[in-house]
Amino acid sequence: MTTRRYPSRQADLIAWMRARANTWKGTQGALPDIGLTQLQADTFDAAVTLLENRHALQISAAEAAESATVLKDEAYDEALKLLGSYMGIIDGYGKSTDDPGVWARAGFAEPKPPAPRPAPPAPTIGETVTRADGAVLFEWDVTSGGGAQYIVQRNLTSLDGAEGPWVILDFVSEKRYVDETVPVGVRRATYRVRARLSNGGASGWSSVAQANFGVQGSQGGPMAASTPTTPESGAA
Repeated sequence: MTTRRYPSRQADLIAWMRARANTWKGTQGALPDIGLTQLQADTFDAAVTLLENRHALQISAAEAAESATVLKDEAYDEALKLLGSYMGIIDGYGKSTDDPGVWARAGFAEPKPPAPRPAPPAPTIGETVTRADGAVLFEWDVTSGGGAQYIVQRNLTSLDGAEGPWVILDFVSEKRYVDETVPVGVRRATYRVRARLSNGGASGWSSVAQANFGVQGSQGGPMAASTPTTPESGAA
C-alpha cells in the first residue's frame, strides 16, 4: 500500500506547499541544507504565491456566481409567476370577448380545449371465494388511472335454473368487493364490474365471476336476513 507524501485535497495541498516554501527559503538568508539552491527555493515560493492568488480569485468568483444564481432564480420565479397570471387574464379576455385575434395580438397561441379522457379498459375479474359466513369475496384489476369508481352488479340463478336480472350492488373505489347479501337458497350468484371515471366515461363490463352453491343452494350471507325476498331488478 502506497502512502501519500502530501495531501490530496487541493486546498489542503496549497496550504501544505506554502509551509514547504517557507521552510525551503530558510530564515535570515540561510537556506536549510536540503540540496536546493536559493533560486530554486525562490522559484517555488513564487509559484506557490501565484497559486494562492489564483485560488483566492476562483473562490471569490465561485461565491459571486452562486450569489448571482440565487438572484437570477428569484427573478426567474417572479417573472414566471407574472407570465402565468397575465396569460390567464389574456385567455379570459379572449374567451369573454369571443375574439380570436386577442392571442395573435398578445403573441402566443390560443389555448386548446382539453382532450377528452379516454374510457378505461374493462376490468379483469378474478375468481370468487365463498367465506365461512356465506359472504362472497372477489377482486379485479384494471388500468384506469386515478379517480375511478367501480360499479358492481350481480344476478342470481334459482335452484330450478331460472336466471334473474342484473342488479347494482354497490359503487366502490377499491378493486375488491365482499357480497354479504347473498340470499338463502340460490344455486349461483354471478358478478361483473365496470369502471366509471369522474367525467362520466365508463368501461365495458368485465367478464363474469360466479359463486356456485350447488343443488342444495346457498346458506345465505351475514346480511341475508335483510335481503328483500321480492325479485331483484336493475340496469344491465
